Amino acid sequence: MKKNRGKIVVFLGPDGAGKSTVIGIVQTALAETQTAFSYRYFAPGFLKRYRPKGDGNVTTNPHEGRQYGWALIFAKLSLMLFEFHMGLPRLRKTHRLVLFDRYIHDVLVDPRRYRMERLRCWMRWMLKAAPKPDLLIIISAPADMIQARKQEVPPEETARQVAAYEALAETLPNTVIIRNDTTPETAAAAVMTQLEALV
Repeated sequence: MKKNRGKIVVFLGPDGAGKSTVIGIVQTALAETQTAFSYRYFAPGFLKRYRPKGDGNVTTNPHEGRQYGWALIFAKLSLMLFEFHMGLPRLRKTHRLVLFDRYIHDVLVDPRRYRMERLRCWMRWMLKAAPKPDLLIIISAPADMIQARKQEVPPEETARQVAAYEALAETLPNTVIIRNDTTPETAAAAVMTQLEALV
């Protein structure tokens, strides 16, 4: 790996697992140690439609809205792949460390969030072409604990996501699971250990 190649770190996890809270603590810790970093939500921001809107909106029902047909899904995945393949090289050149809250591989676990109804075999094959991050961190916790904190999705969906994200960890390289089952500060400290080894 080239020394001047910026590192891409991705955070995924079930809805309500505390991922955003942990990321926020990690950002504060990085700033305190004067570690240069950049933050992105889902995509690099190469195309205008994927650039931060800055409206502060928070998704409370991630599965609302109509689901797309197969032709629109193919077009959307193609656009996503173009965005990531064009945007990531630029980020690597201009930033030492980039933190992603969600990423294109999130579609493998929760396609309904992206209006794709369910994951089909051809969609999975398309997503194999997506660039891999240098480190993928899955923030997880027991399903009943997540539901006690926040009910963004029904209990059965929370349980499905917990299992699906942990299964994803077995299929993608450079992936670690960090349990957010005590305090967010404890989970963030575990994340910082991983980042120190990476950068």
